[in-house]
Amino acid sequence: MKKYTGILLFVSMLIVSLVSCGPSRGSSGETRVNHLERIIAADVLKVGVSLDNPPAQFRDDAGEPKGFHVDVAYKMAEELGVSRVEFVQVDGATRIPAVISGRIDVLIQGITGNLERSRVMAFSIPYLRVGLKMLTTSGSPFYTISDLNRPDARVVVARGTTTEALVLRHAPKAEMVYVSGFSDQVLHLTQGRADALLEDNVAVDYAASLSNGALVVRETMYTSDPICIGMPNDCPIFIRWVDMFVSWQISSGWMAETYQKWWGEPQSQLPYLW
Repeated sequence: MKKYTGILLFVSMLIVSLVSCGPSRGSSGETRVNHLERIIAADVLKVGVSLDNPPAQFRDDAGEPKGFHVDVAYKMAEELGVSRVEFVQVDGATRIPAVISGRIDVLIQGITGNLERSRVMAFSIPYLRVGLKMLTTSGSPFYTISDLNRPDARVVVARGTTTEALVLRHAPKAEMVYVSGFSDQVLHLTQGRADALLEDNVAVDYAASLSNGALVVRETMYTSDPICIGMPNDCPIFIRWVDMFVSWQISSGWMAETYQKWWGEPQSQLPYLW
């Protein structure tokens, strides 16, 4: 009986050490810690955002972070029981390195979870689903992404995004104009320095609604993208907690209510696990 008890105890200890993600030694000898415990102990949640895309994420007239993704960040901090959220500005090129390096705890910035990115970072279940649509100026001859597949067409994009990959695949002849954020993309378009941009439907719809008819959203939606919370992939207990956080905010109706607060229309119901 003692023999079996000892075996069960050893197995239990092994499972705990694997699941808790620390403290333990990695292959290079560094100590890994439980991200959940570390965030709570520090009493601060470090969140990667791109504060140039209203109403998803932006700064108000007083310079304070506001928007849908910002509300999600504050809600996560509330559920964690930490008193402060530190917003770290990232863009398409720097957001994944910020996760991998540990500069941020979570990325709540409208990033699409996909298989390629999941090789180096972890994703929650989706809290939003969007699709890429094309935005042009009124009277533009460009209606679809295939119309852009010509050397004299200029498409403004941010590096490291699903938009960049889509344009490279369907309009490789187009000239790519690279900027760091959505506000700069819209500025290039309105100033005639680009012919089109492609971005999440919620973003282009909002930009067009503020343009007094100067900007037009083209009809085709080219993707159906799961928007997820990104995080380091080395702590299963934290990944599990973030999944449950997203699921509970969907099932309670909080996500839909917050979406409607910023976009003025109901969000279609997403699946949840708990």
